[in-house]
Order: sequence, then structure tokens, then C-alpha cells
Amino acid sequence: MARLTRHELKKDELGTRLSTLMEFLLAQRRNITLGILAGLVAVGLGLGIFFFVRSRQVRAADAFAKALSTFHAPVTANPPREMPNLVSYKTNEEKYQKAQAEFTEVAGQYSSYAAGRRARYYAAICQRELGKLAEAEEQFKALTQMGDANPARPSLAGVYEQTNRSTEAEKIYRELEDNPTSTVPKVTAQIARADLYRKTNRSEAASLYEQIEKEHAGSVAGDYASQKLQQIPR
Repeated sequence: MARLTRHELKKDELGTRLSTLMEFLLAQRRNITLGILAGLVAVGLGLGIFFFVRSRQVRAADAFAKALSTFHAPVTANPPREMPNLVSYKTNEEKYQKAQAEFTEVAGQYSSYAAGRRARYYAAICQRELGKLAEAEEQFKALTQMGDANPARPSLAGVYEQTNRSTEAEKIYRELEDNPTSTVPKVTAQIARADLYRKTNRSEAASLYEQIEKEHAGSVAGDYASQKLQQIPR
């Protein structure tokens, strides 16, 4: 028998490997096909969920924007003739009732989305503006338990002020000063506390306004403190 060359040996070995691979693929054809199909189904399902969630987010944002437009709509008995498409309301009560209904609907339909949680907050604001302080307080309290609802805390303090619970309002403002956030900076809480003191302790209010004026000279906060300081009788 003639001796095989090294090239022929490698070629024969490659052929054997390819033959073995083809036999394996043919034997596993059903499993491979099922695996590919399962992968395609998983990808399709993932894309479907993504587009569904994205669609819901867009609808939630649009619904929230519509309610917010109502919330900020002008109140006038005589809408300007040169703006016939301007949406306006004759009274604040009419406007806030409509806005509350729209925000409540958004909050109910999209409660798991950021727009839904913001809508719940604004619905509580509408309740406060309509004089429904007990209902607003309940909603603000519930919202303070949510991680992204920091604005609800000063709003809750505002309800405490309106219902003559200054001590509870002051407690919240001090907590916000000690734990400021991007939503409620320290100076915002300080101004709120100073404004509260104008009703209960004028000397303490003056002292705090002076501190804000000094620490934030040249800023909006500093100018506000300076203006309020001038309004306190000496």
C-alpha cells in the first residue's frame, strides 16, 4: 500500500471531522430547529413587550400633558377674540374640577408609570385648591411614601399651615432642610419655614430671612428674602 503524504492525511482527517459534524447536525436537527424557533419567539416576545410598554408610556405622557394644560389654563370671563382656540375657564373652581378629573383618570390608568404618579400628585393639588383639604392631606401623605414624590412633603406641610398646624408644618420644613434633594433644595425649605414664621414668630422669621439673604446674595432666593425682610415691622 502506498504511504499517504502529510497533506493527504490532513485532508482525510478534515473530511472525517466534517462527516462527523454533519452526522451530528442531522441527528440534532430537530433540537436545533426548536432552539432557533424558541430564540426567535423570545426575541419577538421581548420586542412586543418593549413596544407595548413604550406605547403605554407615550399615551400616559400625552394624557398627563393634556391634564396639565387644563391645570394651567387661564381663567377669564371674556376670552380674547383674537385667540378663538384658546381653552379657558370662567372660574378657578371649574378649571380645577376638570383638571382633577383628568389627573385622576391618568393616575388610575397609568399608576405604574411616572406620569401616573405625577398625575396623582397634581390631582391632590387640585383638591387643595378646591378646598378639599382633608382629601388632599390624605393623598399627600400617601405620596410621601413613594420614593419619587418629594414635592408631596412641602405640599403636605402647606396643608398643615392652612389647617393651623404650624408645629407639624415646621417639622417637615426642618426635615427637608436636613435632607435636601434636587426637587426640594435646602434654601427652598428655609424660605418655606421663614414664611411660616411670618405668621407665628416675626423675630425668628427676620433672623432666617437675614441668613438666607447673606448666604444667597445675588440669587433669586436672596432677593426674595431681602424683599420679605423689608416687609416685617421693626
